[in-house]
Amino acid sequence: MSTVPIQTVHTQSVPMQSVPMRADELLVETIDGILADHCTPERIGAAENSFDPNLWKILEESGLTLVGVSESLGGSGGSRHDAAALIKASGYHAAPVPLADTLLAASILANAGIPVPSGPLALAIARPDLAYITIPYGGVASNIVVVSSDRTAVVETSSFADSKRTGNYAAEPALSIGQADLANLASWARASEPKSDLELVFAHAALARAGALAGALQRALELCIQYANEREQFGKPIGKFQILQHYLSEIAGEASATSGAVDNAVDILVTSSDPNEHVAVCAAAKAYAGRAVTTVTRLAHQIHGAIGYTDEHRLQYTTRRLWSWRDEFGSESEWATVLGRSICANGGPALWPRITSWPAPAAS
Repeated sequence: MSTVPIQTVHTQSVPMQSVPMRADELLVETIDGILADHCTPERIGAAENSFDPNLWKILEESGLTLVGVSESLGGSGGSRHDAAALIKASGYHAAPVPLADTLLAASILANAGIPVPSGPLALAIARPDLAYITIPYGGVASNIVVVSSDRTAVVETSSFADSKRTGNYAAEPALSIGQADLANLASWARASEPKSDLELVFAHAALARAGALAGALQRALELCIQYANEREQFGKPIGKFQILQHYLSEIAGEASATSGAVDNAVDILVTSSDPNEHVAVCAAAKAYAGRAVTTVTRLAHQIHGAIGYTDEHRLQYTTRRLWSWRDEFGSESEWATVLGRSICANGGPALWPRITSWPAPAAS
């Protein structure tokens, strides 16, 4: 197994190196600069069980909360790759705002022909197989975008006043609401006429979480490299010990593979018109991201020891989000099942060619 040359790694590396070059470079630099300034451990900790309204105001005034939505629909313009880059950045910095959820919900509204309201948005996907639905950031969003099998609707958050307030392991606020109550709210809300492709919307939501996971995995890697360079044992940095070099190499591989899976899925969404292919690549990205979380968080905390769990160290803000996002909008096992069925759908003779040649974006 190859090892990471710790002595030559720059701990102040550019965070967004893994973002595809198809994203606007100035946009990536802008979001990275804003989040680096405002997502300190103190600010992230203070926003737990709520969100950071000051950071949100800055992002909204900069037009970054509606990237990927056409200007004719009230958005800021930009491509799907631009939106994906912002989601990765929010995950990297553990941004205590619903940026990923708003970008996702706004694009769903735009595709449904519904005007995008101002303020932070949350997304509720009314899956018929669930009795209760958890809505990330539902308690602090201005509006909640509700997607069911027959419509897409915008519901004011005040309509959910009686819903149970909860949160994930990262202390990001959420709402829990029953399926029947959600359907009643959607029935009278501003809604689109065409039916929603529930499976496809759920897949896109899974990809958004996979993008945030990719950013957070990259952050975990860099925190580990920094600590391994700084912490000394027996008169030398612990990063010079071979076992930790193996750990760092494994973390780097998982972070890179997750980022590649997400990037390729975005490419497929842009270049392919096949919804089945969209679902499959989103499933692959989310399933792999979930698998990577288990490995990376275990090794990252082994490298850091007890300090990684303390409030003063920012690693725990990253790993708690990794553990939480892994299961939001479908778990690793759920999406692995979807992917397996998709790959096996054409029978045994097609299995090996599909595995070795898929997925590849169409020529632009």
